[in-house]
Amino acid sequence: MHIWFIMDGNRRWATSQNLTKILWHSKWWDNVENVLRMCLKNWVEHVSMWVIAKKNLEERSTLELNHLYKLIRTKLPEMLPKFNKNWVRFETIWDPSLLPEDIQKILSDTENDTVQNNKMVFIFAIWYGWQDEIVRWVKNYIKHNLEEIMSWKLEELMKKLDENEFAKYLDTGKYPPPDLIVRTWWDMRMSWYFLYQSEYSEMYFTKTLWPDFDDEEFNNAISSFKWAKRNFWK
Repeated sequence: MHIWFIMDGNRRWATSQNLTKILWHSKWWDNVENVLRMCLKNWVEHVSMWVIAKKNLEERSTLELNHLYKLIRTKLPEMLPKFNKNWVRFETIWDPSLLPEDIQKILSDTENDTVQNNKMVFIFAIWYGWQDEIVRWVKNYIKHNLEEIMSWKLEELMKKLDENEFAKYLDTGKYPPPDLIVRTWWDMRMSWYFLYQSEYSEMYFTKTLWPDFDDEEFNNAISSFKWAKRNFWK
């Protein structure tokens, strides 16, 4: 099973608690660990969490971004022993050009240090954007098929390019399609994540803010999935 979480409502949660909005990152991270625990308990094989969109890079203040980077610098190394203890493989979807070099290294090192784990894959998408992924798809496709392109074997390339071939060059293409998409804080939209693979995904929207997303709400989401009639257009 693959569950994808859109972790919305964090800034609203901070406001409701009379906290400065910058502090929502800390509470957000705490609940990432809680939800991973819930997923492990329920034998979920793939868990995707969209940390922050690429377009947010232009909207967030330098102070807020620095706080997020500080959390990654401190919290992710702290989680590494837990990943290995529970056989969680950590993987990332990100554009390296958008992140500080030390953050890139932390993410890469955590991936390398958990590569042998096989109980769960935790997919951490940071500064991700679907439009950006499509641009990288074009670049990847050209790079890997440059010889055929330069030889004008375009007809052969077009014959070979089908849905499965297309997915190979996506950042998200190596993962199974999400079975269940969970979005907190009630906004009923996809926000362009795993868009190509979500044709048959079931969706669960809740007005609960991400920091308040608990075991009861998780069980409600799982129950909604179990009751869904997934006929895959048959």
